[in-house]
Amino acid sequence: MSAPPDQPPTGRARGRARGRARTSEEAAAIVAARRPGEVASTVGGQVTSLGRGISPVGRGVSPGKEMPSVPSSGRAYNRGSVTGKPGSSTSDQSSSLSSSLSAIKITSGSSSGHGTVVGEASVGRGAVRGRRDRATEFYVRTRPDTLQSKKGTLGDEMACASNYFALVAKPNWRLLQYRVDMSPDIDHTGVRKALLYHHKATLPKFMFDGTVLFTTTRLNPNDAPIVLTSTREHDKATVTITIKLVGEVQPTDYHYMQFFNIVLRSAMEKMQLELIRRNYYDPKASITLGQYKLELWPGYVTSIRQHESQILLCCEISHKILRTDTVLDQIEEVHKRTGGAGSFHASVEKALLGAIVITRYNNKTYRIDEIDWNKHPTDEFEGRNNEKMSYQKYYTERYNRSIRDPKQPLIVSMPKVRDERGGVSGPIYLIPELCNMTGLSEEQRANFQLMKALGDYTRQDPKKRCETLKKFSERINTNQEIQTELTAWNLQFSRDLEQFRARILPPEVILGSGSSKATYQLENADWGTCFRKWNSFSVQSCTKWAVVCASRDEAATKEFITSLTKVAPSLGMTMNKPKMFPLPDNRPASYIQALDRVIECNPSIVMVVVPNNKGDHYAAVKKKCCLEKPVPSQVVTATVLSKPKGLMSVATKVAVQMNCKLGGEPWAVKIPLTDTMVIGYDTYHDTSQKGRSVGAVVASMNSTFTKYLSVANLHTNPAQELNDNMCPAITKALRKYNEINGNLPSRIIMYRDGVGDGQIPYVMEHEIAAIQNCFRAAGLTDDQLLFTYIIVSKRINTRFFKMGGKPSNPPSGTIVDDVVTLPERYDFFLVSQSVRQGTVNPTSYNVIKDTSGLKPNHLQKLTYKLTHLYYNWPGTVRVPAPCQYAHKLAFLVGESLHKEPSEQLEQVLYYL
Repeated sequence: MSAPPDQPPTGRARGRARGRARTSEEAAAIVAARRPGEVASTVGGQVTSLGRGISPVGRGVSPGKEMPSVPSSGRAYNRGSVTGKPGSSTSDQSSSLSSSLSAIKITSGSSSGHGTVVGEASVGRGAVRGRRDRATEFYVRTRPDTLQSKKGTLGDEMACASNYFALVAKPNWRLLQYRVDMSPDIDHTGVRKALLYHHKATLPKFMFDGTVLFTTTRLNPNDAPIVLTSTREHDKATVTITIKLVGEVQPTDYHYMQFFNIVLRSAMEKMQLELIRRNYYDPKASITLGQYKLELWPGYVTSIRQHESQILLCCEISHKILRTDTVLDQIEEVHKRTGGAGSFHASVEKALLGAIVITRYNNKTYRIDEIDWNKHPTDEFEGRNNEKMSYQKYYTERYNRSIRDPKQPLIVSMPKVRDERGGVSGPIYLIPELCNMTGLSEEQRANFQLMKALGDYTRQDPKKRCETLKKFSERINTNQEIQTELTAWNLQFSRDLEQFRARILPPEVILGSGSSKATYQLENADWGTCFRKWNSFSVQSCTKWAVVCASRDEAATKEFITSLTKVAPSLGMTMNKPKMFPLPDNRPASYIQALDRVIECNPSIVMVVVPNNKGDHYAAVKKKCCLEKPVPSQVVTATVLSKPKGLMSVATKVAVQMNCKLGGEPWAVKIPLTDTMVIGYDTYHDTSQKGRSVGAVVASMNSTFTKYLSVANLHTNPAQELNDNMCPAITKALRKYNEINGNLPSRIIMYRDGVGDGQIPYVMEHEIAAIQNCFRAAGLTDDQLLFTYIIVSKRINTRFFKMGGKPSNPPSGTIVDDVVTLPERYDFFLVSQSVRQGTVNPTSYNVIKDTSGLKPNHLQKLTYKLTHLYYNWPGTVRVPAPCQYAHKLAFLVGESLHKEPSEQLEQVLYYL
């Protein structure tokens, strides 16, 4: 679905939405040929070159443009800060200290150009360099002052290890921070480092990240600024370097931890690891999957932070998937398929526009925005000294890469936002033959054998993961160069994983109606087997329903319905035979026409059998049944029905889902809280329109937390999300709760997913205040209402291992609330789900606001109980059920509907 005409598409979808590449005239209007990697600005019709990111009016500003305002977000703004806004892309927010520092690289290199760019207005990092007024935004204290202890006591203790190494030798020095300015201003971090490192012999031992210099020795006894000069390599220009004292860094200051992270990244480089985006990978240990044209680089995600009582280094194992096929291979494949016919160009653009590629000669990633069919590697551009040079010659001389196909087109990548701030603002030209595809295509993801082969390496079990972590520790502790560096700073890391005591909460009793009860093993939180004879907690009869399927799938569908009517009584459900609506073909339009006829018969639920899970049929059915003619719908793929093995098991799961969609409750657990509402909130980015997101609120309506009101809205910014979506949805939930129960809740517990660390200040200052105003408007005063607000984080790097014998996964119900938690937070980790392969992922819970009077024991226990109530799976899930429901609803709207669902379905779980 393309953007409306008044909103031209932007970003990844821009090329696809336009449906064509730029014409040569359009391209010519944007691009002037020049040396790859150089910024040109046009003066009097002539291309002049003043070095990277510099134009006649000053660095990063093109002639004829107004002086741009200082950026309020992004890399430049966050130099020394990890602030962010909720609603912005998760990947842009820092989810941990590690991500805010990962761009720091300790090296003394010089600038390396790669690609062709033209200048446009931008603001360089210098505009905000050295701002010191944001240090307090780090490590925001969210722990309530009234909290005595965040440790719980329930459950049995267990010996536990985690992927942390302690800093055992602590420094006994005073750390001083200096700011480094250069004139003329230079943006390229590598060049800045190289220029300062010219003076390494005359300066005391220091660490420099491109802007901030750390040392333990005063550079000047009277603390006056020091002025040095260096000569820039490429143009022999004299650069003046001014070093000013900012102050002493206290152990409580963010910059103190930043220093440790710089030292750590320096150590990673000494291990000959390659920096790709934010993390370091080991190309020497690469694993080649030749038959799938894939290469795996093992690597590490690291960060250092002050935890409860000591500074800990967190190390998580990561893998970078690199494809060995190039963009040229992809173009040739399309050529074979189309035979070079008229649709060839369009087919290539459809396959490649928006894809991310990596250039192996410098390990940088780019997005394909255009394909310039009129440019070739033999084309020339103007070099720095106005000499003509072909792309072919440039890549041969600069990177020692020969190009075999001189007739291939060139691909165009628009610079990233951070590159634009660095002065790079025009298109970058790349050679398809030198660009490798990244990530996995849909076809590859659907290849079971390929995914299994990948999983053998990437899905490490606890024993293998512990061995890999210990190897990392050995590398740091036995590398002589790293040890010399650490000893110079009086630092030393433990060789062993951090160990402590965790607690295991007892398994819950799963309740049906009457005497139906079930339990599960500690090692495997799954009660699917009990459904052979089970009385659901509450059931809705399915007496009048319809089935739509293609005539070719009719036999398999009838067999499945027979299975469904067999299993329904064992769940306590009454299920009559449905009315069948066979279709002559399986086109999406045929399904829509049939649904129009079916829904007129007023069935309680419609089952639709679609040919596959490609998405077109599913989206068409859901749009009809959730937007235009609201009715609960159950979509099943014909591929599942055609496999007789396990059909009864599938039928049981479908029957449970259908019961939920009709308003039934399959099971419950005992939760002794009265007059309590639990709210889950999550967001998902709309796939049809860049910059638009879906927010979903799911609120409990009864005392057993088994009935919910579900509301989803679309928004484009945090203020709109708060004022137009979240607050009205919460108000609606309170009104409905009052209508059903005859009173408003006296306690509200909100689980908020989709918040990065950098968004916590916004949440504290704006979101919680707006939600509390919402409660007051509904008639709940602050002294009447007990309110708890918890941020749920799934994307974390912490891992736990059960010790005592060989390392294994901790069982479902494992709680960790000490040692690796953070002193400025009221937080805990919970392992709620069981996994059969790999290492289990814990979930982090950060209690931001709590006026409930509930003890840590109660909050931990309640959170664990709520992970049992997600009705799509007869087992525990990774987050509390209201959060998982909110994710499921936001996903449906963002992927398939792209509009707000009908209010008529709000009281049933129609999105399961």
